[in-house]
Amino acid sequence: MSEEAMIVLKMAKNIPLFDGDYIGADKGAFLCAQKGIVMEMAIGDFDSVNSEELKVIQNSCRKFIKLNPVKDDSDSESAVNHAFSAGYKKVYLTGALGGRMDHAYVNVQLVKKNPGRVILMDEQNRLEAFAAGEYLFDSSYPYISFFSENALISLEGFRYPLERRRIVTEDIYTLSNEVMGEKGKLTVHEGVVLVIQCKDK
Repeated sequence: MSEEAMIVLKMAKNIPLFDGDYIGADKGAFLCAQKGIVMEMAIGDFDSVNSEELKVIQNSCRKFIKLNPVKDDSDSESAVNHAFSAGYKKVYLTGALGGRMDHAYVNVQLVKKNPGRVILMDEQNRLEAFAAGEYLFDSSYPYISFFSENALISLEGFRYPLERRRIVTEDIYTLSNEVMGEKGKLTVHEGVVLVIQCKDK
């Protein structure tokens, strides 16, 4: 078993090549099966697939977990929790953005609740949360934004640097910064920061 897993959700348009294990969540498991990907785990209530698709999923995974559709968490949250219980150190979610805003919001909350452990990514975006420490970023994503409910941060090597600036929920001026040299450095002195890296289509 790898230390990292890619959780594929139903909104995934393309499944990235990944040097780790794949987990299919609900209809995302069928997308994996269609691509010939053998999943370590398929999990969900599978209310978005038909009986034939369900058989395809069951034949394409090493472990199959069917959840009760009446539950207190989303398929993505269940998949993340099961991944951590299985021993994965870090999980990536693809197909977590777009579609229903309530599900996208929940997926962003999963990132914020698990700094450094849950990452959302698609063709345009990468979302990750960072607790206290120093972190380097390159310009592979042209735009990088920083948001927090309450954090003290510094930014070096960015177009708009900051020196021990406290950012709170209401602060949105930290949108669309850019790395100016080879690397930009984020220092989180206190709190947790949501970093959103984006590029245009």
